[in-house]
Amino acid sequence: MSSDGEGGYRGAMTKTQKLRNLAEGLMAGLVECGYRGPWRWAHHQWEGPFYRAWDRWEPHTRPEFPPLELGGSSSGRSSQARVVLWQLKSTSPFHAYESQPLTDQPRGMEPREYLEECCDGATADEWVELAKAFLAEMDALGQRVQTR
Repeated sequence: MSSDGEGGYRGAMTKTQKLRNLAEGLMAGLVECGYRGPWRWAHHQWEGPFYRAWDRWEPHTRPEFPPLELGGSSSGRSSQARVVLWQLKSTSPFHAYESQPLTDQPRGMEPREYLEECCDGATADEWVELAKAFLAEMDALGQRVQTR
């Protein structure tokens, strides 16, 4: 994911890089919490729970994260949550998130190590906090979430 070869981005990130960083951090956080997937939820099932977890997650206000809101904005300043997952391209260890279990060794690392080395803007503990909050929101809606 890194543009500098060492993990993380150098300088100001573009909107796409911020979305990709968020996607990678969320997925690695989910794996650290024991979620293996594959991701079987349609956007209307997971976006509400994600927004609730996101809005309570303090790091989302940091400059490394994109503004997210339901419906996005016509000015292009904010995105919908579903756009986050669209950033999981073939270069991502989580690119097959909809069809296969999530890897528990992204880029040959433990998930927490991956969060520390490859995901900007939050500590590994903060990423895990976001993932736990999202999984709790999904459970509260009766969307069965299986973890190890």
